[in-house]
Amino acid sequence: MSLKSKSYIFLLVITTFVISCTSDTADEELLLSNTTIDTSSQDQNDDSQNQIVIKELIRGADGCTNVVIVDGYAYAACDTQIQIAELATGAVTMLSSAADDITADSRGAIFTQSGATVRMFTLEDPMAPLQVATGTADGGPFSGISAAGCSLVISGGVLNTRVFRYSFEAPYLELTTNGIPIVDQETGAPDVHVAITGAGEVTAFYSEDIGNVANWAIQPVVFNGAAELQSTPARTVLTQGSFPGPFGAPFGPANFPVESEFLDGRLYVAHFAAQGIEVVDVASGNLLSPFSLPYDPINIGTDGESLFVVGVTNDQVDVIDPDSGNVIESLGNLNTPSGVAADATHIAVADQLLGLVIIPRN
Repeated sequence: MSLKSKSYIFLLVITTFVISCTSDTADEELLLSNTTIDTSSQDQNDDSQNQIVIKELIRGADGCTNVVIVDGYAYAACDTQIQIAELATGAVTMLSSAADDITADSRGAIFTQSGATVRMFTLEDPMAPLQVATGTADGGPFSGISAAGCSLVISGGVLNTRVFRYSFEAPYLELTTNGIPIVDQETGAPDVHVAITGAGEVTAFYSEDIGNVANWAIQPVVFNGAAELQSTPARTVLTQGSFPGPFGAPFGPANFPVESEFLDGRLYVAHFAAQGIEVVDVASGNLLSPFSLPYDPINIGTDGESLFVVGVTNDQVDVIDPDSGNVIESLGNLNTPSGVAADATHIAVADQLLGLVIIPRN
């Protein structure tokens, strides 16, 4: 790897305490988005909001597909490389390692998927991740990857899902589940969101195509702290609607437009067919009243309090109250956003044209 450029960004990361699997250090909720790096700034509106655009110097054909933030460092999956940025200083470097998608455990590990290969990296030196384990997983073109509580889940796309147990002590990846019939029997599982949902309990929320790329559902699968399958609760059927396509950028790996986020006992699903956010009460599996939007959302994030939503036909980030569904404010000046993340002071947007856009919140 080599230092390619410097830019100057200042971000703070909110930590949310959750269960730990192999150490006494509390886990942190991670903020996901997609990326791309250049620096520029411009005034946004009457409030003179300053927007910083970060574009990569080296990028794949479709740019970067996903990014995670761990303890002040950003790690982005960028086709043949992982791009790394220290948020406090703007220092940037590249690690030569193929990555279509990326997820993390904020106690000090990132995980990538490239085709059938899954990799685990530890972060003793945050600017130089060390590959410590690999695994093999079925990875279709719309296969998602997500981790929490020592369960690493690969949705598989049109292929089989696989689940790995990981550890920070003598780091390893161990396959615990190779295929889950209730997930794999459907047309496809283009994405998965994994969250700690109880004491010693991890739930994988699979976004599922249950027929003809026009019928959609969320299939929860519950694992214990050892990544062992415990139960498969009934799925929640979402709004019907044919995916308009095409199956290309911005609808590439890591951002198929049925993305979800877990917050306070509810799953919020950015669903193109509903033209809004569908809300699932996780305990009952019931759909609650949806949040309508004037565009098709593609991705959703949270800072632990609010929701942040982007859509490919919307040129701003909508900040949404998760209780009322009201749009609190709309920020930014975007082009083709595909991912979003936020903390207390900043919003990060992955834009297929502009790259990574950092919008100060205050």
